Amino acid sequence: MKHVLIAAALLSLGGLAAGCGDNNDSADSASSSPTTASSSSSSAPTDGSSDDLCTALTAGSSIKDGGDVADFAAGLEKAGTPSDIPAEARKGFEVYVGVLDDVDPDATAKQLQNMKNVDLSKEEQANVQAFLGYASQTCAPSAPSAPSSSAG
Repeated sequence: MKHVLIAAALLSLGGLAAGCGDNNDSADSASSSPTTASSSSSSAPTDGSSDDLCTALTAGSSIKDGGDVADFAAGLEKAGTPSDIPAEARKGFEVYVGVLDDVDPDATAKQLQNMKNVDLSKEEQANVQAFLGYASQTCAPSAPSAPSSSAG
């Protein structure tokens, strides 16, 4: 995953956390200097279903431009988080969606690839990691716990 923060985050749940703090790309930003902007995501439901959250997250795999990012963020905000999500993970969800909300909806695919990394505090990074961990556990396809992977 060599893409910078936003492109990687949109293509993989782990991308956002992996890109945090890596500031080696200085191309033009497709947004107006993204920072933590969780004001709209804090209004996302706190009693959503895990199925809705997982469905919203999978929509990120088809992102091509800033308009798709805006739709992805809107889908996450609509889905919200389940009531059993840990508080730190909920805060991470809000940071994650806030970063996505800062992306210019008119950004091209090339601009997304060239975006600068988002400057997150250590606490925000930890919260995003908590959210990504929660999402990975919650949304991972069910797999048999037995060592055998043969289909029945």
